[in-house]
Amino acid sequence: MTSGNYSNDFYDSIVAGSLRSARIYIEYLSKFWQPGSVVDVGCGRGTWLAAWAENGVRQLVGLDGAWNSPNQMIDKRICFIATDLEARIVLEEQFDLAMSLEVAEHLDPSTSSMFVASLAALSDAILFSAAFVGQSGENHINTRPHSFWAEQFFQHGYTLFDMFRPKYWSDERIEPWYRQNVFLYVRMAHPLYSLLTAAGHTPIDDSRFTDCIHPWLYGLALGEIQRLRDAIERSDRDDASSRAVAK
Repeated sequence: MTSGNYSNDFYDSIVAGSLRSARIYIEYLSKFWQPGSVVDVGCGRGTWLAAWAENGVRQLVGLDGAWNSPNQMIDKRICFIATDLEARIVLEEQFDLAMSLEVAEHLDPSTSSMFVASLAALSDAILFSAAFVGQSGENHINTRPHSFWAEQFFQHGYTLFDMFRPKYWSDERIEPWYRQNVFLYVRMAHPLYSLLTAAGHTPIDDSRFTDCIHPWLYGLALGEIQRLRDAIERSDRDDASSRAVAK
């Protein structure tokens, strides 16, 4: 990850939609459970932490690259720590909730297992999303099927709740990448596990089910296929014209 890839323009383009989406998801999760402390790994400008602050969370820690800084957080209550996200992340404390949303796809693929291990060391409950395989975006060098990440979390003793997608799949107030990609991973010892199961939410055992594609992403894929087809047809026409001129 390099600072040149994540300019002010990049963050300015996503802050409003990210904050709007965060408020909706956090309001829903807070109906079941309220954390006292939250750490966001790859926090950007701190939109999700700011939404947690609006819900009364007082301990808010944001980790991101050195191109971010404390004075760039949108809420001054956020404790920002410049961090190399492609190295092992070690903090002295654990948190009620750890988050990492739309970050892992920006990291070197070789760091994927270590990144999940770093998250697992921070909390027994993790809100996680990463761009699905083929999802376009700024510096998306590590897109994966959701099942890839699920299997990584399973190795650390987490269960998987797909509780947001069924409720918000068609809610256009929320940015489409969150509707496609957000999952909740919870260890059984965490209080949230019992609260969710008591409310009727069932963990998913078969991680491959998470790989279903949102129409938004499917449409992007079809558009890319059509673009490539058009480019090939143009190239074929140009080659035919060149051969005709050569004769």
